[in-house]
Amino acid sequence: MKTIQWHPRFIKLDKAVFYPVVLALACTVSFALTGCTSAPKSGAGQTLPGAKDGSSIVIQGSDTMEGLMQKWANDYMASKPGLQIAVKDGDTGIGIDDLLTGKIDLAAASREITEAENKAAHGRGVHLKRLMVARDAIAIVVNPQNKIEEIDLVDLAKIYLGEILTWKQLRKDLAAEPIRAFGREATSGTSDYFQEHVLAAKPFAAVVKVMPSSEALIGAVMGNRLAIGFVGMAQAAKATDKVKVLKLKLTEQSPESKQGGSLSGTDYPLSRPLYIYYNQANEERVGKFVSFCLSDDGQKSVKAMGFMSAH
Repeated sequence: MKTIQWHPRFIKLDKAVFYPVVLALACTVSFALTGCTSAPKSGAGQTLPGAKDGSSIVIQGSDTMEGLMQKWANDYMASKPGLQIAVKDGDTGIGIDDLLTGKIDLAAASREITEAENKAAHGRGVHLKRLMVARDAIAIVVNPQNKIEEIDLVDLAKIYLGEILTWKQLRKDLAAEPIRAFGREATSGTSDYFQEHVLAAKPFAAVVKVMPSSEALIGAVMGNRLAIGFVGMAQAAKATDKVKVLKLKLTEQSPESKQGGSLSGTDYPLSRPLYIYYNQANEERVGKFVSFCLSDDGQKSVKAMGFMSAH
């Protein structure tokens, strides 16, 4: 598989999870637990002992990729006694920033780096390497009580630009009640992709409420019967008891995606690549882990977690 060398634009890194060596810190620092029972999460800027001698790797970035990065980290550590891999919480933007300043080793990103990030990398003399490690789709979700089953990109854009304000404007058989639209913060790779590909790079209307994470957005949509939002398809698939995923069409006249219930395929209108970025100078330290992510075993985890393979 080809690698692309970058003077990168960065991405937000996923939620951090620390391993037994930092477990003692849990007494004084409040951590949110992830699915890994032995790994408490850390805040931004912290590093693991052993980072300099190669006995630890710190990952941060896209919250879309958080669960996948943690799965890869756990599986890889199981075969490498003594190695510690921490997956820190954040988003694409935070991950890229921390990668450029040397606070982390790998940035998980759900978008390409921006021109500003690329310039920052050049200014710091950081030569980034980018690898596509999986693919995902962005799911449009509504409250399960909503009667709507599908939407097209044209109407979706009108909602987030403030041109459609009620459900009756969207569909005549729906009530004339306000649409409560939820989005993600500007540093989110998911939000960046949504705004570029759905809104033609235009900003959200003032009526859109911005949420700090995909989990928060799912919770907001679950708690409001008038809500609509967008998250990574893999995250939406795990939350089908909380939100309903809409079928998505390019226009009102277009046939819907042929991917069935998951809507997670290359023909889905909002399909996107997921990346890992790292400093080329750290190739010796992190290269083997990245190779594992792209291996057959690593890509099996991609599919098991609800994403599409990079191969």
